[in-house]
Amino acid sequence: MTDPAERWVYGYDNSRRHHPPDAVVYATSHEQVAGVVRACNEHEVALVARGRGTNTTGAAVPVRGGVVLSFERMDRIVALDPENRALRAEPGALNQAVQDAAAGHGLFWPPDPTSAAYCTVGGNIALNAGGPRALKYGATRENVLGLSAVTGAGATIRTGVYTTKGVVGYDLTRLIIGAEGTLAVVTEATLKLTPLPEARRTLQAVYGGVRAAAAAVTRIMAQPVTPCALEFMDGAAIEMIRDHSKAELPRGAGALLLIEVDGQEAGMGAAVAAVSKAARGDGLLDLVAAATDAEAAALWATRRALSPALRTIAPNKLNEDVVVPVSRIPDLIAGLDALSREYGIPIVNFGHAGNGNI
Repeated sequence: MTDPAERWVYGYDNSRRHHPPDAVVYATSHEQVAGVVRACNEHEVALVARGRGTNTTGAAVPVRGGVVLSFERMDRIVALDPENRALRAEPGALNQAVQDAAAGHGLFWPPDPTSAAYCTVGGNIALNAGGPRALKYGATRENVLGLSAVTGAGATIRTGVYTTKGVVGYDLTRLIIGAEGTLAVVTEATLKLTPLPEARRTLQAVYGGVRAAAAAVTRIMAQPVTPCALEFMDGAAIEMIRDHSKAELPRGAGALLLIEVDGQEAGMGAAVAAVSKAARGDGLLDLVAAATDAEAAALWATRRALSPALRTIAPNKLNEDVVVPVSRIPDLIAGLDALSREYGIPIVNFGHAGNGNI
């Protein structure tokens, strides 16, 4: 497709950066993908693989023009194998479509980025997408068994295994995941599914400062009950979403932790008690546990309101993802606060506290 008006919409992603491609190809098969890659290689034409453009880093923007290879028509779930907890999907299949198909058999695929309802399996693989559940279940790299792909030379490769154990040979699957399409273009993935937990419980802990919250994170992660999510927001983030939140947020809060545990219903009481005990300590202002699904949804709405609120207030905001040891989170936030004051740039900090991802 070369129509200028049609090409225009394939020149951007959720970063709001834009550069139109010279052409867009809608692939529908592995063979077509291989042909496009070979042609671009032969004629030295830039090639950008694209899912749904939900990433916020400009990764899907064709800054050198060339060809955008769209996978929106390669969106099939090829096979679902509940007995082996595996699902084969084309790269254009939505994360949510995978979740819906797996849920019918009591299973789920752990990667849960904010854009899960709209992002694609191929995009998740390219960026090694995670989300809150990565704390307990791992990111995309830990939840893909094998790949079919096309190298930059147009050659077909198949990597990985169909079993939960595969220890022989080079692990090309893990190498390709997170490479952002620079090593190969994925045309099919075999995903590792996990049984859905019987129950979940959600808690919100509010602290007077970042150091108190970080100390609580260390205590929570040191006890036997591993949360399936442990999210962090600093004071600036709390103030920004106060008017968007249905949950009660104490005034003067310096940091907030959103904690979720999952597992068997019979063990939920003990799990909540263990996490609550670890969350308590110096600097705790408030600790609440959701008693109903509606209350849990309200707590999560607080976290999910942050990115839209930031985008509304600062349309040209820049996202940076960094990871530090959990014990160093206070030092990171203090350093960022100093930079914010020195250069007059507002900096709002939030992320996955359990693995130090801010």
